[in-house]
Amino acid sequence: MDMPLPMEDTRVPIRRPLALLILLLLAGLLIELSLYRIAAHTPADVELGVVQKIFYFHVGSAFAMLLALVAGSVFSATDLISPGDRVDALARSCMEVGVVFALLVLTSGPIWARKSWGAWWTWEPRLTLSLLVTLLAIAVLALRGMAPDNRTGRRIGAAMAVMAAPAAGFIHYAVKLWGGNHPSVINGGGIQNEAMRISFWLAVAALLTFAAALVAVRYRGIRLEQRLDGLRLALSARSIRRQRLAGAAQETP
Repeated sequence: MDMPLPMEDTRVPIRRPLALLILLLLAGLLIELSLYRIAAHTPADVELGVVQKIFYFHVGSAFAMLLALVAGSVFSATDLISPGDRVDALARSCMEVGVVFALLVLTSGPIWARKSWGAWWTWEPRLTLSLLVTLLAIAVLALRGMAPDNRTGRRIGAAMAVMAAPAAGFIHYAVKLWGGNHPSVINGGGIQNEAMRISFWLAVAALLTFAAALVAVRYRGIRLEQRLDGLRLALSARSIRRQRLAGAAQETP
């Protein structure tokens, strides 16, 4: 006779992500506002023309890339010291969003460079470091996805991701350290027109808000995946215990 097993509470509380929805709405409004202002109230550059306007989103994407990769590196280091699912989810979400904005930077940059420098790509320090950091972040995510053991892939990937922070710092100071064609936007940059300056910072705020929203969305998705994995393990353990009890009951005379 089968013995009844105690029921385990496997219910996962579902919360309405009101704050996340507000963040997404704010990011959408800021992006729409920045697009309108750049198109309607920001003059084109005298030398580069309308192509220069991609600069607003190129630099904003670069800021979002650097912040996301540095945050992913910090969370990865924290996960190495004190492992936890929440920290791991934050590290993964930041690294993934950092890769997205890195690809935006590497896509929009050559469009501006072709008009400004006469070449789609030059192996100057900032461009080269940006490409290397992007490949590093992609390698971290690929390693985690291809590792046969999730625990091993998580540890090795986190160790590799730690290098993203100093590499991102080198990108920021590459022009000062090694020179190059990139202008210095913040200190001694070429944003002298007041309308351009307002549009620039509005675009930066919009892209950073959008990046934060993407990190929050991805973090929520990873946490749900982790909870589902926990439920699968709990159900598997219940099934094994049920089979053992059934076998023990059959062996009992």
